[in-house]
Amino acid sequence: MATSSASGAMGEEESKRAHDDDEYELLRRAGWKALFGFTTKRHLPIAFAASFMAVVAALAVPALAIMYGLIFRQFTDYGAGKISSSELLSHTSKYCTWMTGFTALCWLACNIFFGLFVAFGELQARSARERIFNVLLSKDMAWYDTRDGGMAAFLPTIQMQIRDLQLSVAQPLGEAIFCLVQALAALGVALYFSWNLTMITICTVPLIFFVMSVLSRRMTKRLHEQAGQLQQALKCLTGALQNIEAVKCFNGERYELHRFIAAITRAASVFNRQANVRSSQIAIMQFFTLSIFVQGFWYGSHLVITGQKNAGQVITTIYAALMTVQAITTFLPQLIILQKGKVAGARLRMLLEQIRKDNSGPEIQGSQKPDHYSGNVQFQRVTFTYPTRPDQPALRDASIFFPAGETTFVIGRSGSGKSTLGQLLVRFYEPSSGQILIDDTPLGTLDARWLRDNVTLVEQHSVLFNETIRRNITLAKKDEPVTELAVTQMVEFALLEQMIQDLPSGLDTMVGNRGGSVSGGQRQRMALARARLRDTPVLVLDESTSALDYVTRAAVLQGIREWRRGKTTIVITHDISQILPEDFVYVLDNSRVVQEGYRRTLEAKLGSAFHTFLASVQEEHTKAVTEPKGRKLSLDDTDETMNLYAASWGVDTHRRSTIFDNSFLSPIFSPGRNSILVAGSLSECRRSSVVQLELGRSSPLPLKQPPNSQRTSYDPTGTGYESGSLRTIGGDADRCSSIESVPHPLTSVQAEEPVHLDTSIGLSFREKWRQKKVRFRRRNWGKEISTSNPGSLSLFQIVRTVWPALPARSRLALVGAALFACIHAAATPTFAFIFARLLSTFYAAAEQRKMALIYALSILGVAVIDGIASYCFHFLFDVSAQSWTNVLKAEAMRRILLQPREFFDRESNSVSRIAECLDHFAEEARNLPGRFVGIALVAVAMVTIAIIWSMISCWKLTLVSLSMGPVLYLITACYNVISHRWETASNEADEGIGEVLHETFVNIRTVRCLVLEEHFRTKYRESITEALKVGLKRAIYTGSIHGLNYASLYFVTVFLFWFGALIVSRGEFATTDIIQVFTILLFSLNHVNYLGNYIPQINIARDAGSRLLRLATLPQDSHERRGTIQVQTAGEVVLDKVTFAYPTRKEQAVLRDVSFRIAKGSCTAIVGSSGSGKSTIAALLLKLYETQSLPVFGPPDFLVSGRDVKTLHTASLRSRMAMVSQSPVIFSGTIAENISYGLAPSSSRASMESIRRAARATGIAEFIDSLPQGYSTVIGEGGSGLSGGQAQRVAIARALVRDPDILILDEATSALDAESAGIIRDTIQRLVEGKGGARDGDMTVIIITHAREMMAIAEYIVMLDKGRVVEEGKYEELVRNRHGAFGRLLRGEQGEG
Repeated sequence: MATSSASGAMGEEESKRAHDDDEYELLRRAGWKALFGFTTKRHLPIAFAASFMAVVAALAVPALAIMYGLIFRQFTDYGAGKISSSELLSHTSKYCTWMTGFTALCWLACNIFFGLFVAFGELQARSARERIFNVLLSKDMAWYDTRDGGMAAFLPTIQMQIRDLQLSVAQPLGEAIFCLVQALAALGVALYFSWNLTMITICTVPLIFFVMSVLSRRMTKRLHEQAGQLQQALKCLTGALQNIEAVKCFNGERYELHRFIAAITRAASVFNRQANVRSSQIAIMQFFTLSIFVQGFWYGSHLVITGQKNAGQVITTIYAALMTVQAITTFLPQLIILQKGKVAGARLRMLLEQIRKDNSGPEIQGSQKPDHYSGNVQFQRVTFTYPTRPDQPALRDASIFFPAGETTFVIGRSGSGKSTLGQLLVRFYEPSSGQILIDDTPLGTLDARWLRDNVTLVEQHSVLFNETIRRNITLAKKDEPVTELAVTQMVEFALLEQMIQDLPSGLDTMVGNRGGSVSGGQRQRMALARARLRDTPVLVLDESTSALDYVTRAAVLQGIREWRRGKTTIVITHDISQILPEDFVYVLDNSRVVQEGYRRTLEAKLGSAFHTFLASVQEEHTKAVTEPKGRKLSLDDTDETMNLYAASWGVDTHRRSTIFDNSFLSPIFSPGRNSILVAGSLSECRRSSVVQLELGRSSPLPLKQPPNSQRTSYDPTGTGYESGSLRTIGGDADRCSSIESVPHPLTSVQAEEPVHLDTSIGLSFREKWRQKKVRFRRRNWGKEISTSNPGSLSLFQIVRTVWPALPARSRLALVGAALFACIHAAATPTFAFIFARLLSTFYAAAEQRKMALIYALSILGVAVIDGIASYCFHFLFDVSAQSWTNVLKAEAMRRILLQPREFFDRESNSVSRIAECLDHFAEEARNLPGRFVGIALVAVAMVTIAIIWSMISCWKLTLVSLSMGPVLYLITACYNVISHRWETASNEADEGIGEVLHETFVNIRTVRCLVLEEHFRTKYRESITEALKVGLKRAIYTGSIHGLNYASLYFVTVFLFWFGALIVSRGEFATTDIIQVFTILLFSLNHVNYLGNYIPQINIARDAGSRLLRLATLPQDSHERRGTIQVQTAGEVVLDKVTFAYPTRKEQAVLRDVSFRIAKGSCTAIVGSSGSGKSTIAALLLKLYETQSLPVFGPPDFLVSGRDVKTLHTASLRSRMAMVSQSPVIFSGTIAENISYGLAPSSSRASMESIRRAARATGIAEFIDSLPQGYSTVIGEGGSGLSGGQAQRVAIARALVRDPDILILDEATSALDAESAGIIRDTIQRLVEGKGGARDGDMTVIIITHAREMMAIAEYIVMLDKGRVVEEGKYEELVRNRHGAFGRLLRGEQGEG
């Protein structure tokens, strides 16, 4: 088995690697046309108009270059004495007038082209979203089942790729066209004035092109690799958040944090390689940009000296050539955006092609729409295998006939193929062989919508949408109007009147994501109300009442029988009590139909499959009416129970299988078990290679209990306790944890080692100082951000979080980046100074050649230094920014996992929103310190150096230029405000799109069942239309000022040229000084001017950073962190007048003055109707929520082991408990990892022997052993699918393997057949009773159930109704009390309780 597993894993790894290589090859071939993969004919007019205006704006710049050359010629001629001062001023004024006109044209053209390109990006995004949504909606269920990581992780990736594509084809694409046209036009100008000087100057361009193309291919590969790693991080994130209750209950927070950090660390490693390539691109381009002037200036001087060209022609040529190269250089930082967009566009197109060509194919629609449908359904020798389990047939040669107008039952063990019938009937899947007929018409030929309009499937785990109760019911009619009377009738049918009356908003109450704010039974009843409103000819009920209590179930089933009289109804169930003697039954076993017939006939056949199934139920019924001591209860007291057909079950067969023999009970489930938690000392905190993080208080670590330990009772004085089962954890020392200590998946960092309270013991002074600094920075960081609205964080507030968050190496990199940025900043003024000195050689007679050569070689030295500095500053800033982003993401994940359960109930904290924030927004936020802080630092340093240098050369001209600063600042500030406002609105609109996308495809089965594709298509179209409207407004408002922001510097330049001519003509300054100031200021301010082009992207990054910091600075004041008393063993549970309402519905009390006691070692059943508050008690016991009373106002209302649960250390409390919920949670991982989830790898409980024992105890071992990979079979998202019963048994095994002090079973057997449920009941009873049936007070079991057989194994019953305890007592006493609430519940009677 191990060899098989290993070879299978190696095969999968090789297959994945080959798949990645194929994907990269496709991406490489896609090229730049991938940017336009979603362009339609309707987009072309906008694209052409935008491109035309970009060309116009770009052509204005070379025209300005010509004006520069002409003006500089006037200054050089004046310096050489060729023209007078009046001529200088007159000519300069004329050229400045022309420059003003060209600048105004550039202003207008930039406004238009920017706005049009933003609009084009919005249209591209809309097109991509629509096409991908429609293609996804057309896929069959097999495609969804085989998504690696599941749809929850898949969808945010699509969102991020669309955003990358949208961003790239907006401003960056416009910039690309602008720069390309500018470069070509400037090149044309240069060739016109001097073709030979131009060719000499740009002779190295082919080499630049070759180097850049090689680096571009490497960049594409790195971007593809990073996208894959980010998707793995998303898989970890969404898996944890979707199952947050299970993660908390099993203390899996640290493990999930470790997984997430490992994933983002891998992604960061790929990004650092990507940053290396990008920095190399920029550095090489920067070197060539300056170095080309070595040969250009040298040859230009030669042309002037020999008289072939005058100074003005040479200067114009060189300036034009400079503009050619500078256009490319300036665009380089935007190139990464275009490359990301190219990769995103290619991946989206590739995704569309893969979806279309996928072997699972699109959903077969069919074409036939019969006018009449009587309701006959026939399966003819159908064989079917799920795509996730190709080696395990779900149905084998099954032939079944469901006659029209009759109710037919399908029963069988878990995993026998019952639910598969319903899945095939609504055509989620196609049979491997055989066929299904609807009124003699093959199912595959029928129109899929017609079919689902006539067949309703109600599954066990009913899904509600994030709408009101009313809307969830009326969705049965899609978007057709439904009268209030019809809704009221459906509510009455589903027995929801009382629940709705208790809600302040009634039918208009929001049910939350997937109906999370209502109980499982209430969800099932809403789903039945929805099915009743549909009223289709065929109804398939797949365990659709399993979460209902007997009273409600009896009434609902009676209502269903009356409603479905004369209509085809297929009931898939484990509950034989629903089946009447005259009902027809099919029995499935091992994926085959093993028996069929009317119940009364099948019962008479001894030894048959039905008889065996019935015998197991009869035995459970017999157990249920037998007292624990073995004395039979009088049948006179129990013959009116919910099972109305007990008389026909006259089979005296008993199944007494032994689950745990004596050897098995030791060491894990030994009756003499005394393993507890002892407070010791936390192990020394180890520094993570990524970032030193803490996850709240340390989880408890199990040790063996001393022989003399005793049970603890509550000390009413609150000053102490009777024995050593509880211990206070002091201070903050326990909060330190190691992230690196998890060696294999699906295990926590707990280990069977003592817990050290003082983390400073044994640490060096340096380590102690580091810990203090980390805590200080984290406290100050939180205060800094939490005091302001995250949506309005300033750039300074975001940037100032960078330094405190960085580890030492990243801080050193940041310092180095700042140093190299200053060197890079100094290179431009230095180059400008040398450039000015070179210009002076054109009119200086002495040693022209020698001085030209010296200055040309000086430029080469500046080019080398600037190239190195450019690489270092870009790379180091990127690396530091990635480190900062990873710290924020890890800290955000840590704090999210520390949030109370109510945090996840709020819509603003939905899985899709958090996933988008930690994925797409985190990537955008990285640009702030990675790109824009560096650019801003360079701009500030460059301007500072330029101003100082210029002040020395010509203070008057410099002061005049500085006087323009406030005007430029005002324009930039207005642009920034407008851009930030609309970028924020755009991000919010995109979040809304993500919500709809998530709701549609995570719940795709329900969407398909109810034929709601068009409803959600319309809803999605509305959301993307709203986003488009916001985007178009953003284009108009930001475009209106973008041109002015860009052209403003040219207006200032025009004024400086005129003023410079004025003061030179007056003889106040020498011509050389003025030219020197011109070149220094122009070169420097041109760099600064391009910073304005990044303002929209800066604001995108600012909004993204604000959202990321909101999560990274979430409060850590959860009630889960308040307890400091460590639990060694969980004993007696006491509720004393507990009142509770969920935080999202504070006006609706779920529990009202609930008081009862659960003794240690007892088995207590909490029963009652759906929504009565049963599961809420379990949530309070596990500290998922906190009761509303405060200790200062009286005695505690909820106690464990005699202590107020609020004062208990949460992780240690949960480590002594295990809960099995009604909806089983399966994590993405192997079966063995799922069972051992939350256990330390070194723990004996996590050994394969213990895992196998737990699997045998739940009756799933045989199934696991039959799988090719056995316990190494991957299940969960992206793995093999399990039936509901199989998943439930894995969840129960996970609870049993932990050997808890308190075991909570919340409807844990509702998805199991009678035999499997019997195995679980036997296991639980033996665990409670111990060897030989003698109770030793070892394990406390709390059973929350509607199942009478589960109630029967309990010693004590607590019955709730409407949040109050209406009856409690021993099981046998309550059964005898025929007039009591419990007796009525068992008999299925309504009555006062």
